[in-house]
Amino acid sequence: MSSIIKTRAFVLSKLDFGDTSKIAKFYTEDYGRISGIIKGARSPKSKIGKTIDLMNFVELVFYGKENREIQVVTQADLISHYPKIKSDLEKLKYASAILELTLRLTLENDPHKRLFNGIERILSRIENEKTEPILLFAMFFKFFLEEIGYGLVTEKCGECNNKLVDSKTISYNHNLGMICDECSKNHLISFEFSLELFNKMVCLSQRNNKCSFTEDELKDMITFFERFLVYHVDQFNGIKSLKIF
Repeated sequence: MSSIIKTRAFVLSKLDFGDTSKIAKFYTEDYGRISGIIKGARSPKSKIGKTIDLMNFVELVFYGKENREIQVVTQADLISHYPKIKSDLEKLKYASAILELTLRLTLENDPHKRLFNGIERILSRIENEKTEPILLFAMFFKFFLEEIGYGLVTEKCGECNNKLVDSKTISYNHNLGMICDECSKNHLISFEFSLELFNKMVCLSQRNNKCSFTEDELKDMITFFERFLVYHVDQFNGIKSLKIF
């Protein structure tokens, strides 16, 4: 039995289906990632077809049926289409990377209100603030890792349990996590941080922090987060959006 469901959602992807329809993937506030078919969406007269566009934030109405892989979408009202993001290549690059992570690394029908709110907040900041998009993306990336269950332990060495702040350099080993300079001598190292870079990475998730970041430092952090995911998540081979733009 179907029920009429209304929820807010981000449009993650869309593709043509049949002669007149489209299939889209959404990240919804109440149901997590879902797929939906929009019948007649390719008609020039279709209002809903124009509303369901990539990155749009919409209020979605669909006929929800348990165990059905693709829901039938009947209505979509636009909340925001992020015009400043879509007209700025740098903003678009990092906003697209946020949607790509959400599309590829969240589970279907697995609601996560905190993650949804995080996406809404970071896209709004990219749209409205003068803060560098790369900094906002790095902050989101670390938050995203924590929310999907891949948070990094940054307080103590994964081998000797000593405080990492007492180490001159910090290294990362895929099996042990973050390790101090002394323990790193005995293990294969996947990534090495200066103490300054490590502290700045920790600072990414602290509110009202006074840390300053260079573009190269942010790129190094993003590279580390990406390599971390490539190792730990099957079939994930990096963020394509960061290479396209």
